[in-house]
Amino acid sequence: MSEYRLLLIEDNPAEAELVEDLLDDCAERGYVVERAGRLREALGLLEERPFDIALLDLGLPDSQGLDTLRLLVESAGGIPVVVMTGHQDRGTGTGAIRLGAQDFLPKEELHPALLARALHYAMERYRSQREVRLMATAFDSAQAIVVTDPQGRILRANHAFTRITGYAEDEVLGKNPRVLQSGRQDLEFYHRLWTELLENDHWEGEIWNRRRDGSVYPQWESISAVRNEAGQLEYFVAVFHDISEQKRLEAELELEATTDRLTGLYNRQRFDAELDRALARTERYASEAGAILFDIDHFKRLNDTHGHDIGDRVLVELSRRVAHSLRRADFLARWGGEEFVVLLPETDAEGARYMAERLRREIAATPFEDAGPVTISLGVTILHRDDDPDTLLKRLDNALYDAKHAGRNCAAYHHRAPGEDADAEAPPLSLLQ
Repeated sequence: MSEYRLLLIEDNPAEAELVEDLLDDCAERGYVVERAGRLREALGLLEERPFDIALLDLGLPDSQGLDTLRLLVESAGGIPVVVMTGHQDRGTGTGAIRLGAQDFLPKEELHPALLARALHYAMERYRSQREVRLMATAFDSAQAIVVTDPQGRILRANHAFTRITGYAEDEVLGKNPRVLQSGRQDLEFYHRLWTELLENDHWEGEIWNRRRDGSVYPQWESISAVRNEAGQLEYFVAVFHDISEQKRLEAELELEATTDRLTGLYNRQRFDAELDRALARTERYASEAGAILFDIDHFKRLNDTHGHDIGDRVLVELSRRVAHSLRRADFLARWGGEEFVVLLPETDAEGARYMAERLRREIAATPFEDAGPVTISLGVTILHRDDDPDTLLKRLDNALYDAKHAGRNCAAYHHRAPGEDADAEAPPLSLLQ
C-alpha cells in the first residue's frame, strides 16, 4: 500500500485528531501525517522536507481566510492543497479553488470515503495540471517536438518543428512522419531504428530529412515511447534539432586537418587514410591500382636562386598542372616539401607508367613564370594484395631514388610480381624518358 506524506494545517487539536482518525480509516491507502498549528510553522515544515499534499484550515491564529491559502500557495506552490471550510463557507471554498486549491471540504461533511476520494483526486488533478504545464513549456522549446499515436499519426507539433521543416502543424496532423524522409537512409536503417525503439522504448541518432521546400538537411533526433501504467503504448515523442551548421563546421575542420595550406592539395595525413582504403580494396576485390611518388628536381637550388616566394609559387602552379592532368578518380597529395604522391585506382602497371610519363612531360613542357624550366623525377609502382603501407612506400621511395640516380627528369618503375616476398630486395627497374 502506498503511503503519502500529508501536512495537516489545523490549530484546533480536537478537529486535527478527528481528521487523523478519518485518515486512519482510509484502508486503500496510507497517510503519514504531520500537523502544524500555525501557518508559519507549516511553511517551516515545507522548507525542511517534501510533502505530497496539504490539508488546510483557513482560520489559523496567525492567518485568516483566503489570505492563508494565498500565502501557502505562493510560498510552497509545489504541492496540491485541499481546503477545509465551515458548512456556511461554501463561497469561501469556491474562492479557494480560484486561488489554486484543488478542492474544498466542509468539515461537517467529512467521512473517510469522502476525505480519501478528495485527497486522491486532488493529487491526480495536480499531477495532470503539472504535466500539462510541463508539456506547454516543452512545446515552447527551441528543439522540434512531434507527438504521434501508436500507429504513427502525428498528433502535435510545435513551432520549432515548423521553423526547421517548413511544415505548419495543421499540414502534418494525422500524417505519418514519413512525409519528412529524404531517401538518404535505406529500409534497413529504419528497420534497425524501429527494432531498437520497440525493444528499449528509446532511439537516438542522426537522420537526414527533407524540408517542405525540398532541401535535405541532417538532424539529431531522440524518439521515446510513452506507456501508461498498464504498460500499453500511448504515444511516441520525437525531439530533434537541425545539425546542418554543426556538420558544416565539422567538414571545415576535417578539410583544414587534411589539406595542405599552400597548395590546397590533400596532406600526408589524408593520404595515409586513402592508402589504407586503396590497399583494402586491392586485397578484397583483387583490383589493380598504381602509385607515383615524385619531387621537383633541384628545388633547393631554385629556392636559393629565386627566393622562397617564387619556390612557393612553383609548388602551387605545379600542383595545379598535375591535378589538371589526372583523372577525376585519381588521388593527389603533397607528401611534404617538394614531394608529391598520386594514387591511381583501377590502373595496371602499363597505365601507371603512362601516367608518370604524361606528368613528366606536362611539367617539363612549359617553363614556370619567374622560375624558368622545371622538371620532376618520379617513382612508379603498383599495389599488390599483400602490400602494407610501409612496404609500398619503401618501393616508391626506392624507385624515386633510382630516377634521381639515373639523371633526373625521368620515371623509374619498381614492380614486384604477385606472390613474391614483400621484402624481396632489388626489384626490377625500368626507366622511361
